[in-house]
Order: sequence, then C-alpha cells, then structure tokens
Amino acid sequence: MEKDFDTMVNRSDLINLGFKANQATQMIKEAKKFLINIEGVELYNNRQINMVPSRVIEELFHLKINK
Repeated sequence: MEKDFDTMVNRSDLINLGFKANQATQMIKEAKKFLINIEGVELYNNRQINMVPSRVIEELFHLKINK
C-alpha cells in the first residue's frame, strides 16, 4: 500500500518563492487557522509549529508550490 504524504512548507520556503517576510508569516498563520477551524486538526493550535502542508497554501492562495 502506497502512502501519499504532503510536502510541508515553512516561512523561509515562502520567502524563497518571492514573498516578503511579513506576507510569508501571515500566510502560515492563515493556513494554521484553516487547519484548526475547517479541518479540525488541533495539532496546529501551537505557536511553535511553523510548517503547514503545501496543499493548504495552494488551496487558500491559489498558488502552485513545487518543492
């Protein structure tokens, strides 16, 4: 059985894609809120977790992330 794991994205990955530091931070925060409130993943209700699945960034901001 083959498992499909999500690619994780952090602030520095978004900065490398051309976003400003503040924009990247806000994108991560919004993605975490989406994961907590919409998908019900309480793991992201933690200040120390600064990585989110790239699929969430792609869905929220209509981007294509190739890592």
